Amino acid sequence: MRIKLTSQQEAELRAFLDASEDAEQLSAREYMADLYDIDRPVSLDLVFVKGGIGVDGAAELKYDEEQDGWYMGERLEQPEEVLSALRACGAIRS
Repeated sequence: MRIKLTSQQEAELRAFLDASEDAEQLSAREYMADLYDIDRPVSLDLVFVKGGIGVDGAAELKYDEEQDGWYMGERLEQPEEVLSALRACGAIRS
């Protein structure tokens, strides 16, 4: 899926990802990020493209207390779900 962002939103997102301990830059344009500190934690594979981001993968994260670890849950299929997660964690403010 593709999500349109303004240049300011792109800059906010890139700064957030660069500063996050839970994000890894895979290439000049691609990041993997786990957003644990929101109501519905998610894992995202984001690629910066002209005019926004491409979401190569997005899924909610579930915690298993017995295994003491996180695992992938339901996939996020709608752009609004991804935008909501990015806003909830403060990655996009505008």
